[in-house]
Amino acid sequence: MNQPAGNQLSRKALRQARSRKSVKVSIKAPELRRVLTMVVASGLMATTALPSYGYDPEVTALTGMARDHSVQAPKLQELSVAIGSEVEFTRGEFTPADAEDFEVTIRRNRVYTGPTFEDYLAKPRFTTVTSGSVMKAAAELVGVPYVFGGETPLGFDCSGYVMFVYSQFGVALPHSVYQQSKLAKKIKLEDAVPGDIVVFNDYSHNGIYAGNGNFYHAPQPGDRVKLAPIFTERYHIVRFVDIVD
Repeated sequence: MNQPAGNQLSRKALRQARSRKSVKVSIKAPELRRVLTMVVASGLMATTALPSYGYDPEVTALTGMARDHSVQAPKLQELSVAIGSEVEFTRGEFTPADAEDFEVTIRRNRVYTGPTFEDYLAKPRFTTVTSGSVMKAAAELVGVPYVFGGETPLGFDCSGYVMFVYSQFGVALPHSVYQQSKLAKKIKLEDAVPGDIVVFNDYSHNGIYAGNGNFYHAPQPGDRVKLAPIFTERYHIVRFVDIVD
């Protein structure tokens, strides 16, 4: 059937209007997807880049991400205190130094200008070895401080003292307890006379026998040459040369 021209025009106009509407929708949909894609991508990039700001304090401050560290400071301080409380320091024990200890140091720094044991060996002070003369030479050195390795009146160790005393009689001895003992002759205790040598059995010490269980010796650091009782039973007597009573 033939329809009026007016109806045909109205239907045609309606189809064109629907077509334009469909076109508008199809055009806007891709744009919307692109916008959404860009927004999501921007969000991912921002999320990925965010941790890097923490490695640069200046960038962190500029981006407004800096935080007040006053909250963290007490934690760090408490940690330091906790660690410090686990460490214990021991001061140790000590005894005050005596004045004579300082005097030993002063005397060691001085230069000895008197005769040495080499001088006495070249020109002995005594021509005869007697108990009296050995006791005289030994007693003159009482009060000299102990100095390890010392062999002059500025300071003696035990074998250095014996070596210096006997050098005044022209007797050459090595600076060693053991070596001095090997050059001497061992004698019985009942045969000992003043001037013989007391030697500890382990060769750790020696001195000049003075009779009645006493001897002259340079004892130890912080002490001085003195006449004292023989303080051990582990010793023996040796003689370098014959002694005239």
